[in-house]
Amino acid sequence: MARDERIDQLTINDVHAETAAVPTSACMPDVATLRRMMFEKQCEAGRALGAQLEADVQHAREVQEELLFEMLDANKDTPFGREHNFANIKTVEDFKREVPFTTYDDYAGYIYEVMERGTRGVVTTEEIVHFNETSGTMGNPKGIPYTKRMTEVLMGYSGAYTYYVTAQATGDKLAGGRMFTMMESHFNTLKSGITFGSLSCKAIADNRPFLAATTTSPDEAVFAKPGTDTRYLHARFAIEEPDIRDISVVFITGLLDLMRYIEDSWELLVRDIEQGTIDSSIQMDADVRTGLLARIKPNPARAAQLRAIFERGFDEPIAPVLWPNLTVVRSVAGGGFAPYTQRLRRFIGPDVHILYTGYSASEGAFSVPFEIDNPASVLLPRSVYFEFVPLDNPDYEHTLGVEDLEEGRDYEVIITSRSGFYRYKMRDAIRCVGHKGTMPTMEFLFRLDQTVNMHGEKTTEMVLRKVADKVAERMGLDLVDFSVHPDVDHHPARYEYLFEFFHADHASIDLAELSRVTDEELRAGNYDMDYMTADGTFAPAVARVLQDETNLLWRDMRVVRGAAPNQIKPVHIIDNEQKRRFFFALVDSEMEG
Repeated sequence: MARDERIDQLTINDVHAETAAVPTSACMPDVATLRRMMFEKQCEAGRALGAQLEADVQHAREVQEELLFEMLDANKDTPFGREHNFANIKTVEDFKREVPFTTYDDYAGYIYEVMERGTRGVVTTEEIVHFNETSGTMGNPKGIPYTKRMTEVLMGYSGAYTYYVTAQATGDKLAGGRMFTMMESHFNTLKSGITFGSLSCKAIADNRPFLAATTTSPDEAVFAKPGTDTRYLHARFAIEEPDIRDISVVFITGLLDLMRYIEDSWELLVRDIEQGTIDSSIQMDADVRTGLLARIKPNPARAAQLRAIFERGFDEPIAPVLWPNLTVVRSVAGGGFAPYTQRLRRFIGPDVHILYTGYSASEGAFSVPFEIDNPASVLLPRSVYFEFVPLDNPDYEHTLGVEDLEEGRDYEVIITSRSGFYRYKMRDAIRCVGHKGTMPTMEFLFRLDQTVNMHGEKTTEMVLRKVADKVAERMGLDLVDFSVHPDVDHHPARYEYLFEFFHADHASIDLAELSRVTDEELRAGNYDMDYMTADGTFAPAVARVLQDETNLLWRDMRVVRGAAPNQIKPVHIIDNEQKRRFFFALVDSEMEG
């Protein structure tokens, strides 16, 4: 992740590089016993959270207001609280009148003080135990304060509660076997002693002794040194384990990418499993390779099984054959990720459940699933205080509460949280798809800042993604990913699509036809927003194809405004001999090119 000098000054060490591997205790139970113990404990805790949620959603407005005034009272003597008269706020209307809308910049000075000195009561009176790292508009890192209570809410609902929801549909199938996760832990410790990085990474580190006993990926993949080909390690150790029950990934694109890698690289993977080796083409430091080879043993029996499976080909779903007990995939998989989830079915088949993990961000956990295989999630009444602005009729003078949302309408999300953020504009768009009790159920739509805005049309990522999927379908190609840049230097302005297709003869693709279909789909007008402006000043869209041999993967599409292809700057690069992944900087739609 790109870093600025201020963060580097605050950081004293890199935890993942300095913390030694934690050996499994001789007293630790066997895997089956440990998995059952953990499953039962998680389900018990999840059942309690589920009961609380069921009670809360019946009185959503009352619970929300109770949370709001609890936060205002607790923080009335903070600098922000004194400045905005928290002590005298008695009603929701008082709150809206006294407190303006805010963005991260309104808190940056306070946050840096806490990050550097650990000062209490500056941002919030609750103890800050972690700073969640997230990229800013231009890729600069931001630290989002996390209090102990916020951490409990996030970890409780993302962990115990999701196990409980899964168990309601699948019984005790997750009580045995192992879990496959592609989680990796990279975080730092600030001079204040508070950790800085992804909160999930910190949680992984806290549970390090149990990971080796219950998950497939080795320590060298989860707590990887820079330059380690972790995709190889995740794939190799996953396919060697025949009893995987559940798969957990942050974004469904990560699992799809891994399954495609297995399809392309299975011969190398199987050979290494058979011989107990690591192919010389796999990038990692010599000491990492030496440590792994000391523990790896040849496994010709499993290799023979795998070779027989893979030699039958990938025309039928491969995951249920690799892992007959695979029950569920837990991931962000709805909204803009839905097309990738559908493509993943080619590998996992129709019977493996999907647990859509809800709407979370660096600022907190905002919604949770309430049933398996349902992309909708219910907003959490006790997580943050919510306000909403309708996208079709934005009125910031009269924001709506959870009780006001209407099914089928889209809203911008504004939050007030325990971290000390008040009326904070998330710049996220959600759709209300129903209600559970009096609390809305929702689906995430898109980031409001992830738009192209050549002539005020503010075309969203959702529109561009639907176009890309439709183009691939019409051309008979398997879309890996794509990116878009609005070419404002061309007159008139035009969209330029950059596609990567899986297992395609890229040289034989008719670029003129690809461009024609892309332009036709953009102009079809079926995507919630018109492609053409009233004066019709857009030139036809053009399409380019990324060649396989360039090793370019366009992941987690970010829309870059006003930049030529050779000016698009990656903010994070994972570079190895197998693949190079580029993550592009997001440029705010309101900024000049």
